[in-house]
Amino acid sequence: MRWSACLLLCAATAALAEDVDRLDIGRDGARYRVALHARLDAPLADSYAVFADFHNLPKINDAVEAATPLPSPQAGVERWHTRVRVCVAFFCTHLEQVQDVRRAQDSSGYRLDASVIPEMSNLRYGQADWQLAACGAQTCLSFNAELEPDFWVPPLLGPWLIERALRREAHVTAAGIEALAIAHRHAAGTPPP
Repeated sequence: MRWSACLLLCAATAALAEDVDRLDIGRDGARYRVALHARLDAPLADSYAVFADFHNLPKINDAVEAATPLPSPQAGVERWHTRVRVCVAFFCTHLEQVQDVRRAQDSSGYRLDASVIPEMSNLRYGQADWQLAACGAQTCLSFNAELEPDFWVPPLLGPWLIERALRREAHVTAAGIEALAIAHRHAAGTPPP
């Protein structure tokens, strides 16, 4: 699901800020929601190539300490374990997530859907949906997620801290995909479109 991945290049984060069309973070009880719509300054093929390889998650976002494939539960489903360190102010925790990921492609682009397996994670609930589509020479990234932690959250500041962390990680992950996609394009020796 995270997907919660951290800073690759500080410059990329700053450059991406103008390209975030929308970032909404909200909460309903114990569940948190994230909706991000951004334009990445990299072509769709490169953006998808780096993001779809989950081994790249620690490169996209250094909060992701590990991304490990697990045996698939069924055809067409990939199962991944991710360990993500999340810190805001004085509060730090690790998100241990096992997710089943499904991929799809159509004429508009690519889609990845991830469902958290609660009994193998420290989330009670988690769903994420990534969509990447061509926007001219750029990639339009759409990310929607809903999650419910299964660990103690400090009652007064906790929700605010989690929302702040989600906001930061959404920006950092989008910037990381963009930076790695640009590096991927240069490494392949492909000229910009």
